[in-house]
Amino acid sequence: MKQMFKILIALTVPLLLSACLLLPGKFEANLNILDGDRYEFAYVGQIQMSAPNDGKLSKPELVAIDPAQLKCRDRVYKSDGRINPITPVYGNEYDRYGKDANPDQDISTRSYDVVDRDCTEKEIEDRKAQAKRSYERKVRRYEEEVSMARAFFGGAIPGDDETMVKFAERLEKYRGWEKVEHAGGNIFNVEYKESGTIGNYFSFPIMPDAQFQYPFFQLVRRADGAVELLTPGIAGQGGIFNLIMQKEAGGKAPKISDIDGLLTVETNGKVINNNSIDGFAENGDRKIMRWEIGKDVPMSQEGPRALIRF
Repeated sequence: MKQMFKILIALTVPLLLSACLLLPGKFEANLNILDGDRYEFAYVGQIQMSAPNDGKLSKPELVAIDPAQLKCRDRVYKSDGRINPITPVYGNEYDRYGKDANPDQDISTRSYDVVDRDCTEKEIEDRKAQAKRSYERKVRRYEEEVSMARAFFGGAIPGDDETMVKFAERLEKYRGWEKVEHAGGNIFNVEYKESGTIGNYFSFPIMPDAQFQYPFFQLVRRADGAVELLTPGIAGQGGIFNLIMQKEAGGKAPKISDIDGLLTVETNGKVINNNSIDGFAENGDRKIMRWEIGKDVPMSQEGPRALIRF
C-alpha cells in the first residue's frame, strides 16, 4: 500500500503543479438516489482537460542561432589597458551595456571603457551549444509531461487533436457514454447516462486506462448503510480547482473554459444533512436538492455534500 501511494504521488504531483486537470465545463447533472441501493445518473454538457499557460503541451523547437544577433564586447581598463571579455548577449536578452539599459548612468566615472568587437568563432559555437542544451532540456521536459498527461488522462494529450479524437472514440465504447465528441481545443461534449446498484461506491467520471482518477461526483456507502454524496473534483474552498485558480494573479492558472453547472439530486430517503443553499424541496416522498457549480460561486462555499439514510 505504501509503495502504491508513493507511485501515485510521484505521478500526480508534477501534474497538479503544472495544472493538468480534468474539469467540468458547462453542464447539467441529475442524480437520483432511491430505495437505499439504487442510483440513476445523467450528465449532459462538457468535460475539459486543462493544461498550463496556453492550454496545450507544445513541443519545443530548436531555434537556429544567428551570429549577427550575438553582441560581443570587451571591458578595457583605463589604468593599465587590461582587457576582459564580457559575456556575449544574444538578441533580446537583457543587455546591461545597451543604450537603453540605464540612460541616466554617468559612464565617465567608470574605470573602464566598453568596446564592441566581432565575436570569435568559439563564442559563436559556445552560444550554439548553449542553445542546443537548453532545447534538449525542454524536449526532455516536454516528453515527461506528455507521458504523464497520457497516463493521467488515459491516452489523450492536451493540444494534440489526433489523440483527443481517438480518446473520444474509445470512450464511446464504454457503457454509459452515449455521446463523446471532441469539440476542439481541450473540450469534449458528452452525454452520459447510467443506472444501477450503488453497492459501496459510485463515481463519475471514470476514465478508462487513466492511472489517476479524480471524479466530479461520488456516492460512498457508510458503515451504517447511509449514502454520502461528495464532489471532490469540482468545488469547495480546499478543492484542487479553487487552489489552482488562486494562482491566476501569478499568471500560472490553467487555460480553461467557464465552469457553469447545475447538479440536481433527488431521493426518497431521509436527508440527514446537505449544504445546498435552499436545503431541499419535497414532492411526494421525494426530496429534491440543487447546487449551482462554477467559478462565480463564492470560494467560501463548500462543494455539494449530502448525507442520506433509508
